[in-house]
Amino acid sequence: MDGLFDRLMDCRSCLLTLLLLAVLVGLGGGFLQGSEYFVETVVAHRQLQADFERQSVRLREQEQQQLALQLGAEVDRQALEKMRRTVVVLDRKLSAYQEELDLYRNLVKSDQLEKGLQISNFLIRSTEVPGVYRYRFALRKTEGLARATKVSFTVEFEGQLAGDVASYSLAQLDPNVEVMPVNSRFKYFQLLEGALHLPDGFEPESIRATIWPSKKKTRSSELVMSWALARGQVNKSGGE
Repeated sequence: MDGLFDRLMDCRSCLLTLLLLAVLVGLGGGFLQGSEYFVETVVAHRQLQADFERQSVRLREQEQQQLALQLGAEVDRQALEKMRRTVVVLDRKLSAYQEELDLYRNLVKSDQLEKGLQISNFLIRSTEVPGVYRYRFALRKTEGLARATKVSFTVEFEGQLAGDVASYSLAQLDPNVEVMPVNSRFKYFQLLEGALHLPDGFEPESIRATIWPSKKKTRSSELVMSWALARGQVNKSGGE
């Protein structure tokens, strides 16, 4: 009996040893599998992090490129607008110079003018202020060029105001002209310029200008022209 019990105890010890070995082998295998999964997870995380950083860098580069394109487009737009404004200013200056050239060409041509004093080249131009117009006209003579001549002149603007006929003198419309008639003195010709401030509702239709030697009003010369003609809105059919 004692021998049988001893063998059983030995077998039990062997079983416990085998069981312990099996547990250790299982734990070791699980640890190895867990370590392998952990390593794979770490590698995948690092790969994702690297991909994220690359995409972030690429996104920042694209944003910078887009910003540069937007800035470039804005610079181009501003440059184009500046160039457009420059062209407009140059075109206005060219028109003004051409107008001045035509004026002086007409002033030196006296063969088609009547003898004596003349008011001519009456021009009216709009301004940026509603109801305010720039004007310019010339006083000139075709005889007695050796000496200066004292002259007097008046300018009247006729039109409609609230359905009624209305008339205003140059002194009433130009704050820089004090009274009518205006006295002046010139030898060959004289250019007069200023600004007209039209009353609200006044619609000018014609201009009547008269000039005469200060001491001899009987030798007066008169210019009558439409407001539209002075504005350049109709073609001239003849000389002034």
